[in-house]
Amino acid sequence: KTKRWIICDSCWVYVYIKIGQPKSTPTVTVFPPSSEELKENKATLVCLISNFSPSGVTVAWKANGTPITQGVDTSNPTKEGNKFMASSFLHLTSDQWRSHNSFTCQVTHEGDTVEKSLSPAECL
Repeated sequence: KTKRWIICDSCWVYVYIKIGQPKSTPTVTVFPPSSEELKENKATLVCLISNFSPSGVTVAWKANGTPITQGVDTSNPTKEGNKFMASSFLHLTSDQWRSHNSFTCQVTHEGDTVEKSLSPAECL
């Protein structure tokens, strides 16, 4: 915190101004399920959200543009130096993974949205 004097209507007011880290938009990377996992009829997609500040983020998953809420597990942000990181997992069956054209991880931070998509066809 930094102390500052300000003038307000001809009177002095002593205030504390908290100087925080500048806003930093997250980097979003989506990873496909492993081939070993697919053999077990499972498919976990990983959305890595890194290098953002401040710490508040919202993560949403979509399949072919339709929101998915089941099978989603998102971590709380952790501090990495002066910035934050988080991860979100989408747990599917291998059939669910193969039956859609695209999966999207949508990250909202400080009013801005970053989306990264992945297609099962790209991962063959």
